[in-house]
Amino acid sequence: MKISTLLLTLAFCLPCLVSPAQQPLAEAPIPAVSPKEAEAAEELFQAGRNLFFQGKYLEAAEKLQKAVAGNPAKTSYKLLLAKAHRYGQQPEKAIAVFEAILRENGSHVEAGIELAELLDPLKESDRVIGVLEPLLKYKHDYPLYHLLAQANYQKENFEKAQHYYEEATRLNDQNADDHYQLGNIYLAQQRFAKAAVAYERAGDLGVSTGVYHFKLASVYFNLHNYLGAVHAAQIIGGQTGQIKNELYLLDPVPGQKDFFYVCPPQSAVYQTAKAQQLGVDVFDIRFLEANIWLSARRYARANPMYAELEEEVSKANAGLFWYYWAQAALGMDDLEQYLVRLDKAIAADPEVYKPTKADALVTVAERHQQQGDTAKHSEYLQQAVAVTPLSARLHLMLGDAHWIASERRQAVEQYKLVLELEPQHADRVRLLNRIREAS
Repeated sequence: MKISTLLLTLAFCLPCLVSPAQQPLAEAPIPAVSPKEAEAAEELFQAGRNLFFQGKYLEAAEKLQKAVAGNPAKTSYKLLLAKAHRYGQQPEKAIAVFEAILRENGSHVEAGIELAELLDPLKESDRVIGVLEPLLKYKHDYPLYHLLAQANYQKENFEKAQHYYEEATRLNDQNADDHYQLGNIYLAQQRFAKAAVAYERAGDLGVSTGVYHFKLASVYFNLHNYLGAVHAAQIIGGQTGQIKNELYLLDPVPGQKDFFYVCPPQSAVYQTAKAQQLGVDVFDIRFLEANIWLSARRYARANPMYAELEEEVSKANAGLFWYYWAQAALGMDDLEQYLVRLDKAIAADPEVYKPTKADALVTVAERHQQQGDTAKHSEYLQQAVAVTPLSARLHLMLGDAHWIASERRQAVEQYKLVLELEPQHADRVRLLNRIREAS
C-alpha cells in the first residue's frame, strides 16, 4: 500500500482510535418486553403499590424494584419506587431514581419537585436550581416557584428570589413563610410599603415572633407611621405602655376612669412593644423605640430612653445616637444640651454631622430671638458665621440682627461681606440703601 493511501485510511479511522473513556456515555436503550413480562411487572407494581399505601415503604420498594426491572419503560413504576425509598428513609436511593427519571424525561415536573424537596433548597441550593429551572417551561406551578425562591434566597440571589416569591404568593396566598421572606427582601431594598403588605399578610397567617415584630416596627417607622390611628378605648385594669386587647396603651384619657388613648397594631410603637414582650431586648430595638417617641414629638419620653442607652452605644452608632439625642434636647427646649450633644455627634462622625453645626446655631439663635434675647440671638449667629464664613445667607442674617439692635456699624460690615461674596445678591439694592443710610 502506498504511504499516501495509508495516511488517508488512518485519517478516516481516527475516531475509532479514541479510547472508550474519552467518548461520551449514552443512555442504554430500554429493552422491549413481551406482553407476558409486562403483565408480570404490572402485578409486582400493584403489589408494591398496595404495600406503599399501607405505609410499608421498604417492602413496597422491594416489589417496585422488581417491577422496574421487569418493565423499565414504565416511568410510573420508577416514580413510586423513588417515593417508597424517600418515605422509607433511604434518601440516596430515592435521589438516584428521581435523577434517572429526569435523564429519561427532562419534562417530568413531579419527579423534579420530589427531587428538589429531597435535596432541600436550604442545603443543596445549586442542585435544586439546576433541577427546577429547566422545568418552568413545562409547568406554571406553585411548588416550582416556592422551592426556587427558597434556593435563591439561600444563595443570596435576592433579585431572583423576589421574582420567585412574588409568583409563589400569587399562585398560593396561604404560605406564611413566602410572605415573610418576601417582606425581608423588600425591607432590605428599602421598599417599605411593599414590605409592610408582605409582613402584614405573614402576620395574618400566624407569624408572630419577636424578630418579626421588630422588623415590622422598623417598616412602620420608615413609613412615618409612629403611633398609628390613635383613638380612645375602655381598657379595664390597663396601664400606660402596656399591650392589652391587641392595643398599645398610650396615655390615660383625663377624667375618664379605665379609658386610654391607644395605638393599633398598625403602628411602630405597638410592634416595638410586642417584640420586647416576646423577648427581643437588644440595643437596636430600644434605640428604635426612643427614635419612635422622638419622631412622634414625645420628647419627654424619648429623652430618658436615650440616657439609658448611652453606655451601650457602639462606635458605629455613636454619631447617629448623639444626633438623635440632640434633637430630643431641642424638642424640650434645652438649647445648651442640644449643642453639647450635637458636638458629640460631630466628634463621632464629622463627615456626616459637621455640616449641620451652622444650621443648629441658627436654630438656637432664632429660639433666643423668640424669647426676646437679642444679645444671644446675635451671639449664636456670630458663631454660625464663624463655622461657615463663606455663607452670604449667614452674613445677611447677622447683619439684619445688628441692624435691628441699632448696631449700624456692625450691620454694614456684614452687608458689605454679603455683597463681596455675592455681588448680584437678591437683596443688593436694600443692602446698598442701608449702607448709604449708615454712612
